[in-house]
Amino acid sequence: MPAMKIGLITTLDTNIGDDFIREGICRVLAEVFKGQQIEFISVNKHKPYTVYPAWHPIHLGDIADRLPVGRNLVRQSADYLFSKMGFSRFDNCDLIVQCGAPVFWPACHENEWAKPLWHDVVGRLYKKIPVLNLAAGSCYPLERQPDKIENPGDAQYIRSILGYCRLTTVRDRLSQKICKSFGHDVPLIPCTAFLAGMGKVARPKAESPVLINYMVGGGHYDWEQGIDQKEWEKTIGTLISRLKKRHNIAFLCHDEKEYRMAGELDSTITRLFPKTIQEYFDCISEAKFGICNRMHASVGMAGIGVSSVAICTDTRLLMVSELGLKTYYVKDVNADILEEEAESAVKTLPGEQERLLALQQDAWRRYLKVVSDAI
Repeated sequence: MPAMKIGLITTLDTNIGDDFIREGICRVLAEVFKGQQIEFISVNKHKPYTVYPAWHPIHLGDIADRLPVGRNLVRQSADYLFSKMGFSRFDNCDLIVQCGAPVFWPACHENEWAKPLWHDVVGRLYKKIPVLNLAAGSCYPLERQPDKIENPGDAQYIRSILGYCRLTTVRDRLSQKICKSFGHDVPLIPCTAFLAGMGKVARPKAESPVLINYMVGGGHYDWEQGIDQKEWEKTIGTLISRLKKRHNIAFLCHDEKEYRMAGELDSTITRLFPKTIQEYFDCISEAKFGICNRMHASVGMAGIGVSSVAICTDTRLLMVSELGLKTYYVKDVNADILEEEAESAVKTLPGEQERLLALQQDAWRRYLKVVSDAI
């Protein structure tokens, strides 16, 4: 019996949080199609033309990157001539799945995969191949969350995606509100990254660490919100100096910049930099609590029963709120608040772990149902 082919629109080799999202989705699909052999075909949306095999003539457009002038004309010409001929890596798939991550953000229609992946491939195939958009999220400045989508290009892009997909699930309430504004009532279920560590349970000990995931300025972007990077650095520095009098502390880093900045913040503290999902869960398997700027650090920890507080600059924070975890806008938090959150969490470890694992089982059941019903 031939393997079932499932195309995945995802991000590769960039951030382990994307690996968590994809792993959770693959777990759900493997359970829904239990007993069938599955071949996952992952396409990096940041390199959208990899959706085509190397021999495909659309890659003639790749020479545009090497031209001093006329880049756009060459790429547009290659797209126009060859995108309709088919033969993408998704053409022979039985299912196509967009794997989480932010889908809605300011000027989202300008992303590099909107035309080559969504319009040219998914838009051509969706009537004959089911398309799912699982764990879609928002990424807007916390101080400027939209009531409705004003940008006409964004509106058309979002309307098209929702139309292509047989099922859309969202991971935060703003995303749900945006979908509803386009006439789509979609289920709100915790991010599939919450399922990446299923089957593992943290076993904290007295000497186990409080993990700190630190990003400059408290997040990926300032979003012109006037965030004081030095103030956030001072807050984390003060917090560390207090907590390490009573707890072991370790930095949990997602990229080289975080690893370097953690060393500059306090070179005496252990820095953890796991490169794979297995390494990641090994690193956090005994953690007592987390203080995180990466939202998927919080979600990943929660998936094995480790509570955390998340601090960020944009609406990715809402994804963590759906897990019942404490969240703060970076401009609204200080060392006193975070110290109190950490000490309170350490005192309530068993109950919080039980709550998170029960929530995970509920999310698992809900994903299985909505995906099964859609297929």
